[in-house]
Amino acid sequence: MDKIKVLVLDTVGEERNKMAQMLLNVEYIALIGEVESSTEAAELIENNSIDVVLVGSEVEDDGYAVSEKLYSEYPELAIVIMEEKLQEETMHKAIFSGAKDVLIRPIVPAKLIDSIYKANQHMKTKVLVHKESAPKTRRRAAVGQVYTVFSTKGGVGRTFIAINLAVALAKTTGKRVVLVDLDLDFGNAALALNIVPKFTIADIVDDIRNIDQDFIESYLIPHESGIKVLPANAQPMMNEFINAGDIDVILKTLQNAFDYVVIDMPGGFSETVNPAFAVADKLLIVTTPEVASVRNVKAALITLGELNYPKSKIKVILNKVAKGDRIKLKDVETTLNQDVMAALRADYKEVISSLNLGIPFVIKNSSRPLTKDFVTLVKKLVDNAELKRRK
Repeated sequence: MDKIKVLVLDTVGEERNKMAQMLLNVEYIALIGEVESSTEAAELIENNSIDVVLVGSEVEDDGYAVSEKLYSEYPELAIVIMEEKLQEETMHKAIFSGAKDVLIRPIVPAKLIDSIYKANQHMKTKVLVHKESAPKTRRRAAVGQVYTVFSTKGGVGRTFIAINLAVALAKTTGKRVVLVDLDLDFGNAALALNIVPKFTIADIVDDIRNIDQDFIESYLIPHESGIKVLPANAQPMMNEFINAGDIDVILKTLQNAFDYVVIDMPGGFSETVNPAFAVADKLLIVTTPEVASVRNVKAALITLGELNYPKSKIKVILNKVAKGDRIKLKDVETTLNQDVMAALRADYKEVISSLNLGIPFVIKNSSRPLTKDFVTLVKKLVDNAELKRRK
């Protein structure tokens, strides 16, 4: 295997020597140099195709700023920060500087070698996927429509609706559709679609400064239904490094690249994902014909009202509707003082089957009444003129 070319950028000569000794006998690592300034580092990077740079946090008084500069000039470079101690903001600063990892002094040889290897592999995988994808996103004159699917109560079918709405939009309109899982802690849209994520939202945040329409598409997972998927994080611990600004950039970039953006939200209000409310053309609030569920939606509507959220954007979706329900559609509308935009019929056996198989309901059961309900919902959401043009 090719050796990983490593450069040590640190102000303390003794520390640089320690790094060199630790890496001396590692057969798959080649130490190219030890320098103390970013100017010297840049020269070596230019002439030696460096793979990984170890940057001391005190370099030129701000190793994070040095890291950010190097990463902006050499985006295929894997950077590892060496820090004196782990503080609350350390990882956040590291991520936004372009670094792939942080090592805390005194550095243990095994951790050093592991960090170099993983940082290099991460960058190689990312570069390979971007090159293979080579996306050429179609530029559009207008931004895409955003449908945010939300509920403050679990078990109402929020993810199920988001997935099948996205697929029904793609099938009915023939347009470009992306599904975004913003349930950062417990999102399972990828699981429900039987796909294994190569990248998640955390990876995009890692490269947030380089994001454009083409670049972001290389992070998305294509699904056989025709939609693209941006999964939530596999590890909830990464969520603390994601903020509302990141989500805003991601959603607006997707809005410019796709005709429709469908967002699966967490089961409650969260400052981090607030941009999904702001950019929404329609906020689809899901409830079921149950007292607890309707009560939760009532509370959510009150909260949105207090926040001066535009009532015209809010649309109620009544899910799991059956003939024997004691609470009828009109009861829901009266209680919420809000019209129900769509009533989705209950089909428990087939819904569970589609989720277990990882096949969207509207594809697996194209002729069932619930699929027709989704098509009706799409027609209500989408401009009728657009559907006529397609015909």
